Amino acid sequence: MATGINCIYQTDVGKSTQTVLLNGMNFSQNQFLLFYDTTPFASKGHVAVTFPCNEEDPSKPSFQILSGRAPDLFTVPLGYIQNISSVPSMCVFHGQFGFGDPITDLALKYVGEGSIALKGPYSVVVSGLESFIPKEKSFEELQHAQLATNQ
Repeated sequence: MATGINCIYQTDVGKSTQTVLLNGMNFSQNQFLLFYDTTPFASKGHVAVTFPCNEEDPSKPSFQILSGRAPDLFTVPLGYIQNISSVPSMCVFHGQFGFGDPITDLALKYVGEGSIALKGPYSVVVSGLESFIPKEKSFEELQHAQLATNQ
């Protein structure tokens, strides 16, 4: 369990696994897909991704996983899993998120050159391991509250 964070630990709230299939998706450089949002709960967990290999260096992904509490998202360090990757068609990466400060949002961002069309069986799998209730409202919650008072 993370310590020194501004959250209240909840052992039985929000445990989840989510799979996002990326087949048929097209990305331009720096375009992203928000694929996980646990607001108002924050979580920590594991993410595994499969996508086409970087032709120059298979261990260097052409995508980034961004995590945080919107709008503050940061890059998740990804580890290359060589023994189950199938270069050049599919590379497998994984990483941990929310260890330190739990997060509410995950996004996939294309950082390769030009654009890419994902035609293979590519995916993102997220496992939320623990959940927390942040003591401070998220940017999204503050926006919703403001919209409700303006109506």
